[in-house]
Amino acid sequence: MTVWRDQWREFIQKTSYMRHLRERGISNDQFWREYEIYDEILELMGYPGRILDRISSLIHPGSTVLDIGAGTGAFSIPLSRIAGRVIALDPSEHQLQVLMRKAMGIDNIKAICDRWPDAEIVERIDYTLAAYSLFHEDIEAFLRRMIDVSNSGVFIVFRAEPPDPLNDFAYGPKPHIDYRCLHSILKEMGHEFEVELFPRDYRLPIRYVLKQYRYSERSPEEIMDYLRSTGRLDEEMMVSFHSSDALLYTL
Repeated sequence: MTVWRDQWREFIQKTSYMRHLRERGISNDQFWREYEIYDEILELMGYPGRILDRISSLIHPGSTVLDIGAGTGAFSIPLSRIAGRVIALDPSEHQLQVLMRKAMGIDNIKAICDRWPDAEIVERIDYTLAAYSLFHEDIEAFLRRMIDVSNSGVFIVFRAEPPDPLNDFAYGPKPHIDYRCLHSILKEMGHEFEVELFPRDYRLPIRYVLKQYRYSERSPEEIMDYLRSTGRLDEEMMVSFHSSDALLYTL
């Protein structure tokens, strides 16, 4: 076990949403059913934005793309316009149901409800994609199988900088990692990945922010006071954010 993999394991155990599942005793599917404004928030955040354009420019038309942790289709649906086939893999039946409703009329998306890296994939895969979906303690096994099943390329999307300071205020100090941890693990595995960064600035209504931090021990009033004190909550009750995504890829 290396320092980088130790850091990743600690992140999964103490920081990721997987911790909320354990602490509340709920399933992945129930978590997403309770987060009914997820799609609306993604749109307001401008995600995936330019990173989707970049991935679209790198895949060959007519290829097969495996989207690991596809969620409600932020990548699967637009990539289906270029790819010959998209396999949308996700452990949440609810998320996949939303995806397929949104993809009504699109006939080249196949939904599979399963977890990576254990999912059985029998089709030839040209590209694998995992965007903010690498919630697995054995990250090397996760990444190795992504690489092994890909015939043309691998795409990974993860945060490019520390999380918003609001996270520490809402949940207390937790281990922070970014794309450099994944990049270092891949390098230790013998794989060199290119890296490109994509910043995003956006605003969210305060009611959406409070929904995002619904598991915080801080009250809504405390969160709002914190945002006002840092100059991020304006008179229109909109909260400003800055974020940056990293695209790691090999072709």
